[in-house]
Amino acid sequence: MAANDATTIPNTGMNAGMTNDSQRTDDSTKSTIVFRPLGWNDLGTVTELFDRTWPQDVDELGPDMSRLISRYFVLHYLKPTTFANGAFTTDGTLAGVTFIRVAGEAPQLDEIEVGEEMKALERRICADSKAVKHMAALKSGFSVEIDLEREGHANETTMGELELFIVNPDVRGHGVGGQLWRRMQQHFAAWDVPAFYLHTDSDCDVSFYDHKGLDCIAHRSAERPAGAPIEDSKEPLFDDMFIYRGRVNA
Repeated sequence: MAANDATTIPNTGMNAGMTNDSQRTDDSTKSTIVFRPLGWNDLGTVTELFDRTWPQDVDELGPDMSRLISRYFVLHYLKPTTFANGAFTTDGTLAGVTFIRVAGEAPQLDEIEVGEEMKALERRICADSKAVKHMAALKSGFSVEIDLEREGHANETTMGELELFIVNPDVRGHGVGGQLWRRMQQHFAAWDVPAFYLHTDSDCDVSFYDHKGLDCIAHRSAERPAGAPIEDSKEPLFDDMFIYRGRVNA
Protein backbone atom coordinates (compact mmCIF):
# COMPACT_ATOMS: atom_id res chain seq x y z
CA MET A 1 0.00 0.00 0.00
CA ALA A 2 1.26 3.44 -0.87
CA ALA A 3 1.93 6.33 1.43
CA ASN A 4 -0.82 8.77 2.24
CA ASP A 5 0.19 12.15 0.78
CA ALA A 6 3.83 11.24 1.14
CA THR A 7 5.18 14.44 -0.39
CA THR A 8 3.12 16.89 1.67
CA ILE A 9 2.66 16.07 5.33
CA PRO A 10 2.18 18.67 8.66
CA ASN A 11 5.18 20.71 9.88
CA THR A 12 7.01 19.88 13.14
CA GLY A 13 10.37 21.44 12.35
CA MET A 14 12.04 18.22 11.15
CA ASN A 15 14.24 18.18 8.09
CA ALA A 16 15.69 15.87 5.47
CA GLY A 17 19.38 15.40 4.66
CA MET A 18 20.26 12.33 6.77
CA THR A 19 23.17 9.95 6.21
CA ASN A 20 22.97 6.14 6.45
CA ASP A 21 22.14 5.96 10.16
CA SER A 22 21.37 9.49 11.34
CA GLN A 23 22.58 13.02 10.86
CA ARG A 24 21.84 16.34 12.51
CA THR A 25 20.42 18.83 10.04
CA ASP A 26 22.11 22.16 9.40
CA ASP A 27 19.23 24.55 10.00
CA SER A 28 18.17 26.23 13.25
CA THR A 29 15.84 23.43 14.35
CA LYS A 30 18.77 20.96 14.60
CA SER A 31 16.41 17.97 14.40
CA THR A 32 17.64 14.41 13.99
CA ILE A 33 16.00 11.51 12.20
CA VAL A 34 17.30 8.02 12.91
CA PHE A 35 16.68 5.21 10.41
CA ARG A 36 16.80 1.61 11.63
CA PRO A 37 15.30 -1.81 10.87
CA LEU A 38 11.95 -2.50 12.52
CA GLY A 39 11.32 -5.43 14.86
CA TRP A 40 8.42 -7.03 16.71
CA ASN A 41 8.56 -4.36 19.43
CA ASP A 42 7.82 -1.67 16.84
CA LEU A 43 4.62 -3.25 15.48
CA GLY A 44 2.34 -1.48 17.93
CA THR A 45 3.69 1.91 16.85
CA VAL A 46 3.48 0.98 13.16
CA THR A 47 -0.12 -0.16 13.69
CA GLU A 48 -1.00 3.16 15.34
CA LEU A 49 0.43 5.07 12.38
CA PHE A 50 -1.35 2.80 9.87
CA ASP A 51 -4.66 3.16 11.74
CA ARG A 52 -4.27 6.92 11.88
CA THR A 53 -3.55 7.07 8.15
CA TRP A 54 -6.21 4.60 7.00
CA PRO A 55 -8.79 4.15 9.83
CA GLN A 56 -10.98 1.09 9.29
CA ASP A 57 -14.64 2.18 9.41
CA VAL A 58 -14.35 3.60 12.93
CA ASP A 59 -17.93 4.93 12.93
CA GLU A 60 -19.34 1.45 12.33
CA LEU A 61 -16.78 -0.81 13.98
CA GLY A 62 -15.33 1.37 16.74
CA PRO A 63 -11.70 2.39 17.39
CA ASP A 64 -10.65 -0.89 19.04
CA MET A 65 -11.75 -3.03 16.11
CA SER A 66 -10.23 -0.52 13.69
CA ARG A 67 -6.86 -1.01 15.38
CA LEU A 68 -7.20 -4.80 15.24
CA ILE A 69 -7.89 -4.67 11.50
CA SER A 70 -5.04 -2.20 11.00
CA ARG A 71 -2.65 -4.59 12.78
CA TYR A 72 -3.86 -7.39 10.50
CA PHE A 73 -3.08 -5.17 7.51
CA VAL A 74 0.41 -4.37 8.84
CA LEU A 75 1.15 -8.07 9.37
CA HIS A 76 -0.19 -8.89 5.89
CA TYR A 77 2.34 -6.50 4.35
CA LEU A 78 5.09 -7.48 6.77
CA LYS A 79 4.88 -11.24 6.20
CA PRO A 80 6.87 -11.29 2.91
CA THR A 81 8.96 -8.20 3.74
CA THR A 82 12.71 -8.70 3.57
CA PHE A 83 13.58 -5.25 4.94
CA ALA A 84 11.33 -3.10 7.14
CA ASN A 85 12.87 0.33 7.64
CA GLY A 86 11.70 2.91 10.17
CA ALA A 87 12.41 6.63 10.52
CA PHE A 88 12.31 7.93 14.10
CA THR A 89 12.60 11.38 15.65
CA THR A 90 14.87 12.02 18.64
CA ASP A 91 11.93 11.55 21.04
CA GLY A 92 11.16 8.11 19.54
CA THR A 93 8.19 9.18 17.42
CA LEU A 94 7.76 7.06 14.30
CA ALA A 95 8.15 9.44 11.35
CA GLY A 96 7.65 6.90 8.56
CA VAL A 97 8.17 3.34 7.36
CA THR A 98 8.91 1.33 4.24
CA PHE A 99 8.38 -2.42 3.92
CA ILE A 100 10.44 -3.80 1.02
CA ARG A 101 10.51 -7.28 -0.53
CA VAL A 102 13.41 -8.59 -2.62
CA ALA A 103 12.55 -11.73 -4.58
CA GLY A 104 14.33 -14.82 -3.29
CA GLU A 105 15.44 -13.27 0.01
CA ALA A 106 14.28 -14.45 3.44
CA PRO A 107 11.66 -12.34 5.27
CA GLN A 108 12.95 -10.07 8.01
CA LEU A 109 10.59 -11.58 10.60
CA ASP A 110 9.63 -15.22 10.94
CA GLU A 111 6.80 -15.97 8.46
CA ILE A 112 5.28 -18.67 10.67
CA GLU A 113 5.15 -16.37 13.70
CA VAL A 114 3.63 -13.55 11.64
CA GLY A 115 1.12 -15.97 10.10
CA GLU A 116 0.08 -17.33 13.50
CA GLU A 117 -0.66 -13.85 14.81
CA MET A 118 -2.64 -13.07 11.66
CA LYS A 119 -4.79 -16.17 12.23
CA ALA A 120 -5.38 -15.18 15.86
CA LEU A 121 -6.36 -11.66 14.81
CA GLU A 122 -8.68 -12.98 12.12
CA ARG A 123 -10.51 -15.14 14.68
CA ARG A 124 -11.04 -12.11 16.91
CA ILE A 125 -12.17 -9.91 14.03
CA CYS A 126 -14.54 -12.51 12.58
CA ALA A 127 -16.17 -13.03 15.98
CA ASP A 128 -17.77 -9.60 15.45
CA SER A 129 -20.79 -9.70 13.12
CA LYS A 130 -19.97 -6.35 11.54
CA ALA A 131 -16.23 -6.80 11.36
CA VAL A 132 -16.53 -10.20 9.66
CA LYS A 133 -18.06 -8.45 6.63
CA HIS A 134 -15.18 -6.00 6.63
CA MET A 135 -12.70 -8.87 6.68
CA ALA A 136 -14.45 -10.49 3.71
CA ALA A 137 -14.13 -7.22 1.79
CA LEU A 138 -10.43 -6.99 2.68
CA LYS A 139 -9.78 -10.48 1.37
CA SER A 140 -11.68 -9.63 -1.79
CA GLY A 141 -9.37 -6.65 -2.23
CA PHE A 142 -6.28 -8.80 -1.66
CA SER A 143 -7.57 -11.20 -4.34
CA VAL A 144 -7.95 -8.31 -6.78
CA GLU A 145 -4.36 -7.26 -6.05
CA ILE A 146 -3.14 -10.72 -7.08
CA ASP A 147 -5.22 -10.52 -10.26
CA LEU A 148 -3.67 -7.14 -11.04
CA GLU A 149 -0.17 -8.50 -10.51
CA ARG A 150 -0.88 -11.16 -13.13
CA GLU A 151 -2.47 -8.64 -15.48
CA GLY A 152 0.51 -6.28 -15.26
CA HIS A 153 3.13 -9.09 -15.24
CA ALA A 154 4.49 -7.42 -12.11
CA ASN A 155 6.52 -10.34 -10.78
CA GLU A 156 7.85 -11.38 -14.19
CA THR A 157 9.29 -7.93 -14.94
CA THR A 158 10.64 -6.95 -11.50
CA MET A 159 12.64 -8.41 -8.63
CA GLY A 160 11.33 -6.20 -5.84
CA GLU A 161 8.17 -4.80 -4.30
CA LEU A 162 7.43 -1.84 -2.06
CA GLU A 163 4.93 -3.53 0.26
CA LEU A 164 4.11 -0.54 2.49
CA PHE A 165 5.05 3.14 2.54
CA ILE A 166 3.71 5.50 5.23
CA VAL A 167 4.85 8.91 6.38
CA ASN A 168 3.63 10.34 9.69
CA PRO A 169 1.25 13.26 9.08
CA ASP A 170 3.11 15.26 11.74
CA VAL A 171 6.25 15.66 9.61
CA ARG A 172 4.80 17.36 6.57
CA GLY A 173 7.12 18.97 4.09
CA HIS A 174 10.42 18.03 5.71
CA GLY A 175 11.62 15.34 3.36
CA VAL A 176 11.07 12.20 5.45
CA GLY A 177 9.15 10.59 2.59
CA GLY A 178 11.91 11.48 0.14
CA GLN A 179 14.58 10.06 2.44
CA LEU A 180 12.67 6.81 2.87
CA TRP A 181 12.22 6.61 -0.89
CA ARG A 182 15.94 7.09 -1.55
CA ARG A 183 16.87 4.50 1.06
CA MET A 184 14.45 2.07 -0.56
CA GLN A 185 16.18 2.66 -3.91
CA GLN A 186 19.60 2.15 -2.29
CA HIS A 187 18.49 -1.12 -0.71
CA PHE A 188 17.14 -2.45 -4.00
CA ALA A 189 20.33 -1.39 -5.79
CA ALA A 190 22.47 -3.19 -3.21
CA TRP A 191 20.60 -6.40 -4.05
CA ASP A 192 20.92 -5.81 -7.81
CA VAL A 193 17.18 -5.28 -8.22
CA PRO A 194 16.66 -3.51 -11.58
CA ALA A 195 12.95 -2.75 -11.14
CA PHE A 196 10.23 -2.90 -8.49
CA TYR A 197 6.47 -2.55 -8.26
CA LEU A 198 3.90 -1.40 -5.73
CA HIS A 199 0.17 -1.50 -5.14
CA THR A 200 -1.74 1.68 -4.41
CA ASP A 201 -5.30 2.98 -4.63
CA SER A 202 -7.34 6.15 -4.95
CA ASP A 203 -7.34 6.62 -1.16
CA CYS A 204 -3.62 7.41 -1.45
CA ASP A 205 -1.57 10.13 -3.13
CA VAL A 206 -1.25 8.34 -6.49
CA SER A 207 0.23 11.47 -8.07
CA PHE A 208 3.38 10.93 -5.96
CA TYR A 209 4.25 7.92 -8.13
CA ASP A 210 3.46 9.74 -11.34
CA HIS A 211 5.80 12.50 -10.15
CA LYS A 212 8.51 9.90 -9.46
CA GLY A 213 8.25 8.68 -13.04
CA LEU A 214 6.74 5.27 -12.32
CA ASP A 215 4.51 3.57 -14.91
CA CYS A 216 1.00 2.36 -14.15
CA ILE A 217 0.96 -1.24 -15.43
CA ALA A 218 -2.46 -2.35 -14.14
CA HIS A 219 -5.66 -0.65 -12.99
CA ARG A 220 -9.02 -1.76 -11.63
CA SER A 221 -11.91 0.67 -11.09
CA ALA A 222 -13.75 0.74 -7.77
CA GLU A 223 -16.13 -2.19 -7.39
CA ARG A 224 -19.64 -1.78 -6.03
CA PRO A 225 -21.55 -4.54 -4.23
CA ALA A 226 -23.00 -7.09 -6.67
CA GLY A 227 -26.28 -5.93 -8.18
CA ALA A 228 -26.02 -2.37 -6.89
CA PRO A 229 -26.86 0.28 -9.53
CA ILE A 230 -24.28 2.94 -10.28
CA GLU A 231 -26.40 5.59 -8.57
CA ASP A 232 -26.63 3.49 -5.40
CA SER A 233 -25.35 5.42 -2.39
CA LYS A 234 -23.49 2.42 -0.95
CA GLU A 235 -19.73 2.67 -0.82
CA PRO A 236 -17.74 0.48 -3.22
CA LEU A 237 -16.10 -2.63 -1.79
CA PHE A 238 -12.73 -1.05 -2.55
CA ASP A 239 -11.22 2.06 -4.14
CA ASP A 240 -9.72 2.36 -7.61
CA MET A 241 -6.65 0.10 -7.49
CA PHE A 242 -3.35 0.46 -9.36
CA ILE A 243 0.01 -1.23 -9.79
CA TYR A 244 2.98 1.01 -10.53
CA ARG A 245 6.33 -0.20 -11.82
CA GLY A 246 9.58 1.73 -11.39
CA ARG A 247 13.24 1.42 -12.30
CA VAL A 248 15.79 1.31 -9.51
CA ASN A 249 18.15 4.28 -9.52
CA ALA A 250 21.56 3.02 -8.46
